[in-house]
Amino acid sequence: MISTMTRDFPSDMTRASEFPEMSNLENMAQDALECMKDYARENPATFALCALGIGFVLGWKLKPW
Repeated sequence: MISTMTRDFPSDMTRASEFPEMSNLENMAQDALECMKDYARENPATFALCALGIGFVLGWKLKPW
């Protein structure tokens, strides 16, 4: 017997049904954050080194003195 309650719907479809007032930009931002979270869970060391590198470059370029 096929159970229809265990079907997995794409995240954008479930989000659209839960929050119909969200715009496309908000949907794209949510999708980007979800992808980053998934990547960080799968590759924590690589993600940490990239975040450190980005923080170092931004701190170096935006220093106040």
